[in-house]
Amino acid sequence: MKEITKKEIDILLKNNVVRNTNRGFIGQNDYTVGFYRTRNRRYMEDKYVDIAKRLMSKG
Repeated sequence: MKEITKKEIDILLKNNVVRNTNRGFIGQNDYTVGFYRTRNRRYMEDKYVDIAKRLMSKG
């Protein structure tokens, strides 16, 4: 798990890579995405953090 920013999460949601449901974040293949939040930081599975960083560098 890697640290992810709120801005990167917003990019993933905007590009339909993940969607937010009452069960948590769901990926494109309808599996739950590993997500953990502490008081000041958010962590998500490596795969999705890498996708978010790639999308940020494009746009």
